[in-house]
Amino acid sequence: MKFLKQKNISRWSVNDNTFITNHYGRAIMDLDGALRLPKGGTGRRPATSGVRIPDGANGYMRYNTDTDSIEAYIAGAWQVVTAPATSAISKQTLGPGNYVTTIFGPLNQVPSQDESILVFVENVFQINATNFNVLYNYLGSGNAYLQFTSPVPTDKYITIYFGFAQ
Repeated sequence: MKFLKQKNISRWSVNDNTFITNHYGRAIMDLDGALRLPKGGTGRRPATSGVRIPDGANGYMRYNTDTDSIEAYIAGAWQVVTAPATSAISKQTLGPGNYVTTIFGPLNQVPSQDESILVFVENVFQINATNFNVLYNYLGSGNAYLQFTSPVPTDKYITIYFGFAQ
């Protein structure tokens, strides 16, 4: 009886072991180069319905040329696996408060989403949508401002950290 220990998938040489599959179902790449993922824009994603493998299309992976990110089909949806590197973390200080003012700005950077900044009032972390909201294009200025749900206490400064997410 002959046992298959590994399968060579090279078309050119039976001794080429740079890319093999073993009996555990693992693909092994013994090389120093790189793996090129399938790539294309969002509109060119492969079909995800009618895929007849275990778990359907879950596990598909590709490079999205529209978003410049690696994405995977996870739990029935395309999700970004990694994104382009973010800029360095930067800090801005606003204030001081006066127990009257609730809107502060403009911000040095317009955050891509409210959750991509960290906001502190005198070293006390502020929770988005509970303690503050970001006002985008405030009064048509094109700038972003912070609006607190209650006035900032007198002589207390607001510290904003940018650069956590895109």
